[in-house]
Amino acid sequence: MPERAPQRPNAKTTLTTPDQTAVIPKLRDAKTPRRDPWGEDEDHSDVPPGEQVHVNSIGVWPWLLPALLMAVVGYAGITRPSLWTDELASWGMTTVSYDDMFKVLRYVDAIIGPYYVLLHGWTDLVGNSDLMVRLPSLAAMVLAAALVGALGARLASRRVGLAAGLIFAVLPSSARFAQEARVYALATFFAVLATVTLVAALRRPGFFRWLGYLLAVAVLGVLHPISLLLLGAHGWVVFAQYRHRTLGWMITAFLGALPALPLLKYGSEQKAQVSWITKPDTYTLQHFPGELVGTASIAALILVLSLFALPLRRPTALYTAWAVLPPIFLVVAAQVTPIFLTRYLLFSLPAWALLAAVALGRAKMVWTVLGVLAIAGLAVPAQLDIRATDGHGEASREMALTVADGFKPGDGIVYGMTDPGGNWVGRDSIAHYAPAGRRPKDVLATQPQRTNGSFAALECPDIPKCLGDTPRLWVVRLGYQEDPLGEMDNGKSVVIAERYKVTQTWRQKGFTLALAVKK
Repeated sequence: MPERAPQRPNAKTTLTTPDQTAVIPKLRDAKTPRRDPWGEDEDHSDVPPGEQVHVNSIGVWPWLLPALLMAVVGYAGITRPSLWTDELASWGMTTVSYDDMFKVLRYVDAIIGPYYVLLHGWTDLVGNSDLMVRLPSLAAMVLAAALVGALGARLASRRVGLAAGLIFAVLPSSARFAQEARVYALATFFAVLATVTLVAALRRPGFFRWLGYLLAVAVLGVLHPISLLLLGAHGWVVFAQYRHRTLGWMITAFLGALPALPLLKYGSEQKAQVSWITKPDTYTLQHFPGELVGTASIAALILVLSLFALPLRRPTALYTAWAVLPPIFLVVAAQVTPIFLTRYLLFSLPAWALLAAVALGRAKMVWTVLGVLAIAGLAVPAQLDIRATDGHGEASREMALTVADGFKPGDGIVYGMTDPGGNWVGRDSIAHYAPAGRRPKDVLATQPQRTNGSFAALECPDIPKCLGDTPRLWVVRLGYQEDPLGEMDNGKSVVIAERYKVTQTWRQKGFTLALAVKK
């Protein structure tokens, strides 16, 4: 008499086989088949080499709706926040020739040089307004949202995919970095793309699928080498679930990571630019979840939902490794070289959205809808905050327009070059936001920024001589300065205080601005 075919388990099935996770690598083949009370593991069991598995249909809505929502959320108010320190560095690189840019990259920021080249080429075509320098990031996050939805639908169900994509789209961090002229949004997109192509290559192996994975990893590493920590999560899942493909994955991942090695070499020689970063401590780790997603309340909700996404089966095993392992690796690396910043790990954000969606997908539809709406509602205050004029942390536009509004012919301007925060920020803010005809003369500058290999401008060493008979002097300092003339570099404080009297002071977020009139 033929054996009876096993029934597909579901939430109501009573199981006699102990539940086992799929994330812990087996030391030997288990004879007992895995059983999944949620029925999510049925199409994802280990298969012999050469065999293929069933692939879920993605459909249209799981990727289209998240992409549309991300486009709306990301574009809303995209030009309202001023460019902040890092964005001004990106914008500044678009204002110089490629030759000057490459000379600067020999000494600073080589590790994100490819992003600068990409942004320079883009702005050569469309201009370097706030909108244009941020559009590549917005496009990357829109595509990332679409792929998050597609990945969730492929590995779980359309409902899970749609929920994951929508959750990702409404997270404050997704909007924040969709509106930032830096590399992190692009790294997030290519991290999701690399994961999608890996899943395709593992489940339906083929030369072009592995080639797609190799190219995605290569671009990810070239744009942001730290994001290659994702390979640790990929490797763990491959070894745990597709061990017969481990060697092929290792070769492909190694070849994909190779283009990033020169950047890592140059970056290791430019440690001064990250010397301000401290080693992660308990405070850093406690606040990391809230900083990653945008608010502590949403982080708490997603962490709770992630617990309900257990047991660690496919696809939850993949999402968990993606979410958890890269931060652990970066904490370990930061013990040698302090490089732990939350934004460096933005590429792990999609995994948390997928984990939350898996949990919501196990409940009734009404709870899925309510869960997504709850996350969207909790995100509203943060979404409003990041769209304030100083929503990116600095009121660079307001500072520059204050100078422009108060400008009089013959005015001069000086900058604090040793204030913490970036000695290029003040000059870039004025150059970008103050109209050309209403900018005070930069009385101390002897060499423009980003020329002859120097990121910041070079200044006249003879302060009294270079100040000359300037009748009014604008003083730009970074951060809050009780005395706008206090502790300036190269003896500026003494010389300016002897010749000028401060008549008005403004303290805008990230800046202290003063107007001094000659005595």
